[in-house]
Amino acid sequence: MLEHITNLTEKEKNLILHAPMYVSILIAGADGEINDTEKHRILELIHTKTFSEKYELKELYKTLDIDAAHELRQLIAALPDETVERNNYLSDMLAGLNNILPKLEHRFQVQFYKSLRQFAHYIATADGGFWGLGNVKHSEAEFLKLPMIQNPEENQD
Repeated sequence: MLEHITNLTEKEKNLILHAPMYVSILIAGADGEINDTEKHRILELIHTKTFSEKYELKELYKTLDIDAAHELRQLIAALPDETVERNNYLSDMLAGLNNILPKLEHRFQVQFYKSLRQFAHYIATADGGFWGLGNVKHSEAEFLKLPMIQNPEENQD
């Protein structure tokens, strides 16, 4: 299935697998609501990455895409309703990647991190500006660069 994460615990694998959704929900919900346009874009991007990503990540997105709509509904339903509490919870979850990524091959770490940053940017521009492009809300901008996740390219030993 996901050969690059086979050495991880089930909890760690689950975080890696769902991190794109956590990032997406964090960005989409930063303004207090997760609208239908943002939900559609999340699912659309997951599906697109099943064929557009490099080999190392393609299988991860294929696995996530199998039941993405149901998974997304479940994740959103399980999160706190209050915006600050939800954002803090998701930020803490994503910060957990800092303990997991160093266990993985460096190339995979870098590609995964870049992919998460792409998710953040794509979702942030989902419903703003001209044709939904270019307008990032202030509440989303705070999280756009995913400050809770260490960039593996900056943290090489």
